[in-house]
Amino acid sequence: TAEVKSVLFFPQRDGASEDASAFTPADPEHFGVTVQVFIGDTSSDAADSFDLIVCSPSWFAAAVEHGQWERFQIGGPRSLPENVAVGAGMWFMRSWNETDLRNALTAVCEAASPGPDWGTIANRIGRVIPWEYDYKYDSHVDAHFGETLPPPL
Repeated sequence: TAEVKSVLFFPQRDGASEDASAFTPADPEHFGVTVQVFIGDTSSDAADSFDLIVCSPSWFAAAVEHGQWERFQIGGPRSLPENVAVGAGMWFMRSWNETDLRNALTAVCEAASPGPDWGTIANRIGRVIPWEYDYKYDSHVDAHFGETLPPPL
């Protein structure tokens, strides 16, 4: 069963220096923050890193308008045209509310749990919050294939 262990915030402003354990934007309806979420199994103190950008739609539009398009292309396959950016790791909020964000993170953990092992649960979470081991997990599954998923009925 997955649980959020801790959350760190890294504001998307030039030269901004804030306490990484808290985030309060100057304008709650125009903000961008990189969020590093440490999630692990309830039976252990260990945690893996899951990373995303949480922003208002207006902040995203302004960032793209000011030439930051490339930074949003990192979540997709390299073969995509330059004109396409995949929204992996992007969460939009109409206005900043840390409680809503934390509740959403908890909801993702609950939806992914329980599972047969940590890799399965983390992979499920990775569908909506990129997991630090996404590709290593995929490589492991590819190398250790077994039954067809889902198993035949």
